Amino acid sequence: MKKCERCGASNAERARFCSNCAEPFAPADKTVAPVNGATPEAPLPATFADVAPSSAGRVESSDDFYRALTSIFATFGRIAAFLFGRFRLFFKRCGVALWRSSAPLRTRFISGALRLGNDAARSFASLFTPSTRWAKSAPPDFLLPSLALFFLWSRPCALVAVVYSILSSEARRSGSLVVAGRRAEAARNWIFLELLCVALKASFEAFGTSLSLLKRLFF
Repeated sequence: MKKCERCGASNAERARFCSNCAEPFAPADKTVAPVNGATPEAPLPATFADVAPSSAGRVESSDDFYRALTSIFATFGRIAAFLFGRFRLFFKRCGVALWRSSAPLRTRFISGALRLGNDAARSFASLFTPSTRWAKSAPPDFLLPSLALFFLWSRPCALVAVVYSILSSEARRSGSLVVAGRRAEAARNWIFLELLCVALKASFEAFGTSLSLLKRLFF
């Protein structure tokens, strides 16, 4: 019987690991005398650490890397969940406050929202109306479509359309209806250029996707 140096448990003589704590025993010296001048073989290693301690270190370092990467993603997930909860609480409180407010305030809010929707629909409809059919006394305002395009794709064409829409609104307020009409037409042209750029990009992306699919299917 041989005793474990770690826990003191008794084990069989030929045992390689402790039956109580799984501690590996030191390898026995099994050096064989040389036969006919041959070189004796080295004893077999008892543990994996004796075979490749450097590879075991690499395994531990890769485990640490994946563990750190997992903790980073978990931290970003918690931050996103916190921000989503805060925004949800903010909008919920705003909705409750609006519902509990006085009737005139709710009426003004609903009428303002309807007016904004009506102006947006009229602006989008004026995009496809010839400039000769615009009302001379009230040129259309393309600020809402240009802002929507700018926030959707953030391209310079949409930004120029926003600038021309603001200049058209200023000319309309000052009474220069002819200048307001020219600036509104320029804003519409830049909006069309923005839509053309978006359509070209979408068509190129669709063509690239279809080309890659054709390559995978037939080549």
